[in-house]
Amino acid sequence: MITITDRSRSLTRMPVRSEAKASRPRSPSVELLKTSLDDAGVNRKTFVKETGLSYEYVSRIFNSKVKFPTVRETLERFAEVAQIDPMRFTEYQSLVDALPDSTRQIWARMQEKGISRQEFANRVEISRTYLYEILRGDVPFPRNPEVIEKIATAIELPPETFAEYLAPVEDWALRNPAAIEQVFFNILVGQFLLKRGYRKAEANEASLKISEDLLVSFPPEDSYEAMMKKVFTSIGKKGLSFQKLVQEANVSSDELRALFLGKIKPEDAPETIKAVKSVLKIR
Repeated sequence: MITITDRSRSLTRMPVRSEAKASRPRSPSVELLKTSLDDAGVNRKTFVKETGLSYEYVSRIFNSKVKFPTVRETLERFAEVAQIDPMRFTEYQSLVDALPDSTRQIWARMQEKGISRQEFANRVEISRTYLYEILRGDVPFPRNPEVIEKIATAIELPPETFAEYLAPVEDWALRNPAAIEQVFFNILVGQFLLKRGYRKAEANEASLKISEDLLVSFPPEDSYEAMMKKVFTSIGKKGLSFQKLVQEANVSSDELRALFLGKIKPEDAPETIKAVKSVLKIR
């Protein structure tokens, strides 16, 4: 028999039902994903199949019953199936914000130019796998000048925009002694174009201090023929480095350098000028 006192004590020991949990904040990425899938004509069943996730888990994501994914590979797969840039997901943007400065500069430039990750990969003449590793921050930003030049050209920036281009490359230089000279002349040409007004400085461009004594290696402006001025204007707009122009035009580096330094005239190197005009689409 339970007395009133015993009963009151037993009631005090009864578990109290917890208040209903507050609903999970809805990530803006949920609606973005839904809308993008609709625009791409992808239904939920196809999305489940393409992502390899369970139907139940996908439903919980769509209904904000679980946190929106924050794993790079998952977000990239979502974006690929939905046919959008992963940078549109706030969760992916947070991952990018934690990347090295130079990698974030790439993402910022891609957004500025409206270049998708896939389009960027098509432009850069390096391994797609390696490029994606750079963009995700899985590997350090490259220090090899040739790789940096290819990346810079693809997003129309001077290579010296990236601090790594100016950093010591001792190991690489030991394997290729011409590396130091190549980097230096590229920087010199970039600063020459900037000083003469053939290109504009980028807001995030690395700060350089080039001695005026070095820039006088280039002759006065009025000594250049009209054709060379067209070349300077074109590479300034395209963000091409000197070495990249050499590679794309498949011309002699020494002869093109002599043209840039005013040591020879365009008529002295007709084949080089012809190849350069073709690459730059100069009439």
